[in-house]
Amino acid sequence: MRRFLSLAILSLFVLPLCTIAAEECFDCHDKYKKSNHGKLDCVVCHNDIKDLPHADKLAKPACTSCHAEAAKSFQASVHSDKGFKCSGCHNVHTPARDTKTCASCHSRVVHKTLPSAQKHLAELECSGCHARAVQGRISVKVDSKQSMAKDTLDKDGNKFVDVGEWKDFLVHSYSMVKDSYRIKRVYSVAGSAHNIGAKAISCNGCHVENKVFRKATLEVNAAGQHFSMGLDPHSVIPRLPMTDLYGLTSHGKSGVLCQDCHVSQERIDDGVCARCHAKVYGVYKGTKHAKGTAAYCTDCHDPHKVKTYRELGTGERISVCARCHTNYMEKHRWLPHAELHFMYLECSTCHSPQSEKGMVFNVSVGGEEGKRKLTYDDVAAAFGSRKRARNLIDVNGDGRIVSSEIVPFFEDLKKKTQGKVGIEGSIVVTGVYHDYSQVQKRDKVCATCHSEDAPFYQSMYLVLPEEKGFSYMPVKGTVLSTVPSSLGVNFFLLGETKMRWSDVRALLGARGEARRELLQELGFRWVDIAGIFLCLAALFLVCIHIILRVVFRR
Repeated sequence: MRRFLSLAILSLFVLPLCTIAAEECFDCHDKYKKSNHGKLDCVVCHNDIKDLPHADKLAKPACTSCHAEAAKSFQASVHSDKGFKCSGCHNVHTPARDTKTCASCHSRVVHKTLPSAQKHLAELECSGCHARAVQGRISVKVDSKQSMAKDTLDKDGNKFVDVGEWKDFLVHSYSMVKDSYRIKRVYSVAGSAHNIGAKAISCNGCHVENKVFRKATLEVNAAGQHFSMGLDPHSVIPRLPMTDLYGLTSHGKSGVLCQDCHVSQERIDDGVCARCHAKVYGVYKGTKHAKGTAAYCTDCHDPHKVKTYRELGTGERISVCARCHTNYMEKHRWLPHAELHFMYLECSTCHSPQSEKGMVFNVSVGGEEGKRKLTYDDVAAAFGSRKRARNLIDVNGDGRIVSSEIVPFFEDLKKKTQGKVGIEGSIVVTGVYHDYSQVQKRDKVCATCHSEDAPFYQSMYLVLPEEKGFSYMPVKGTVLSTVPSSLGVNFFLLGETKMRWSDVRALLGARGEARRELLQELGFRWVDIAGIFLCLAALFLVCIHIILRVVFRR
């Protein structure tokens, strides 16, 4: 009871002091009424005031008493490591509008190394990239004057739009809806400005992984219809290769930086590509694709692919065109063995007649696990040497493979390699001429390709694996005729030009070594010569038989 009375008496003296402090302080410090802490009594922070007037120098208030969580977060930030205090950014005696921002200290930061800097700075706060723990959301709104069914976006009906479905929707919108739709994207980021890291988040955080923008929502307003569904964040945040893999791409190896191409808020236009690829774009800009804006450079070419165009297989090259020309098989039903042609030929082979074409031979090894491509370890094990594969086959070192070199090489390889060795041939476009205007051309003259005058016979290469990469060895055309048939796995190039009378006369007139060389040059045409002699022999025997029947009347 005595203790309670003591506290009551003490409160009679203390409470009036607090009340008086809140009123009387503003008599002298009126400008602090509009500060962030203006609604608080001064003694809440300045709790060392015991009487009025107070001492000239007061102890600095402890921010942690009210802002413990923010203070704890700040202790782990780079600003704390550099000795900054709360008062460095927050002056509690100034109005909220005068509170310092990031630009107050970092006004000269121009973000030169940030691709599409204007877009990032306009859409995101500083903490969106520089805070350690960031959470973000994306809201995409589509307004259309025309009606739109849900399955236009959500084709598989799972109430979620993935990257492929979003791309298909954009193509549909451009071709069908035209200018009667609008897409608005809003990126909202919540990050603590008190926990700033020494380095900004890498591009991988958003463009490879979903560290920041884990969710995205899509809202559609189309002619009175309204519906919403989930959206893959990478539909509106381009998925890029990991930054440490970019150095392996063609652009990375050439020293092209991200900011060299990503210069604006908009998607990369053809003008950016033309700065380096002026010759190629000079051809493309006059074609049907470019004139109709049917395709930008980046619609067909992914500048972030680690694989170069030279390394893409036929199927991968066809898939580039098939993104828009989905019914290409149906339109090529007139082509004999259409499936077989598309198994080994890309679209550019026919639709870009001026493209450079070549024939490439890859070596395969068949074993218990199936067929696989020859590796350098196979070559080294077979020949007991770590020499370059090209030096093992190119005996005379002239940089070109002839018949006398290729046959012994494969015979040794076949004996020493466990498994069946074979050669797979395919025709590839080695230099693309970017004009595909001959879309409706149906070249039904088979001899364009199926003859000895076919253009790819002038550019033939055997691909050999090396310790690092591959060697492309030029091959003389007559090698085709000398390769043992047991090695040829996928040789479907039929219709070689038949034998001529000049070949017959040359063969009959040749002797010894000259005849053997001529037989090699003739290739499979010697079969025609043998066939003629067999036919003549059969005709001669038939004639003799008729004469004998007539003479002896039997």
